Amino acid sequence: MQVLPEIVRLAEAGRVVRLGYRPPGDFPVSDYTIEPYAIHHGPAGIALRAWKLGSGAAGGTPGWRDFRLDRIVSVADGGSAFSPRVPVTIGRDAAAQGPFAGGTPFKGFSEQPIARMGDAEDYFRQIETAMLDGKISEEEMTLAQSLRDRVEIHERKAAHARVFANVLHEVLQDGRITHREELYLANVRAFLDRLGWAP
Repeated sequence: MQVLPEIVRLAEAGRVVRLGYRPPGDFPVSDYTIEPYAIHHGPAGIALRAWKLGSGAAGGTPGWRDFRLDRIVSVADGGSAFSPRVPVTIGRDAAAQGPFAGGTPFKGFSEQPIARMGDAEDYFRQIETAMLDGKISEEEMTLAQSLRDRVEIHERKAAHARVFANVLHEVLQDGRITHREELYLANVRAFLDRLGWAP
């Protein structure tokens, strides 16, 4: 399922959206009820900017939150309309950048796609993907070590810092760190330490 077109369709119709969202770590998919507003470059990639309602399985305090598009696993009509708190620009944002899900990626600081920016970016993407579920397989570790050996030490440290910063950003979205999230953060640090350096 291409999630962005469905989110745009619902947002433009003024409909509340129910998201299935895969958080970092070995956590089950969480359900969020949101008002979608915009897409932008978040710290860890393309993100949906939304007002999280205090309903849905994830519950919690209502407020602004980013949802990484690559972690949204399902989208459905939330069953009600909403009155925008700020202008809804998601349709314009998507049209200006081209297709997202399965299409042309966002561009970085040049016209070169982010996915082709070299060994350091490949290394970063591999370690971020490997630690996403909190369980690092031997194959993932072997590939990460192989890619690590292709980059300079300062690039490795930068990649490790980016991964840890992205994880912290996501974990702190709800303004608290649970014991389970604390264990996940410790696992991420241990993984990065096994690769030579952890922030």
